[in-house]
Amino acid sequence: MTGMKSNTIKMLIKKKLTNIAKSIEDLEIRGLFETNAIVSGGAITSMLLGEEINDYDIYFRTKDAAKSIAEYYVKVFEKS
Repeated sequence: MTGMKSNTIKMLIKKKLTNIAKSIEDLEIRGLFETNAIVSGGAITSMLLGEEINDYDIYFRTKDAAKSIAEYYVKVFEKS
């Protein structure tokens, strides 16, 4: 299996992040996610090598963004 080109990888990562953002109901948190989320790690390596993607490692540009997004998901979890 051949690996993906960089433009394809960028498109797939953007699509994944967009889908996650759409699932965030709180518009302020969605905005934080959209402006702060970064994908790194094994998913990119897997795409470059043409391997199956196991997961996406998502990091955030700021500690405050990570904290706010984490608190949002804790509230979502507590409601379920």
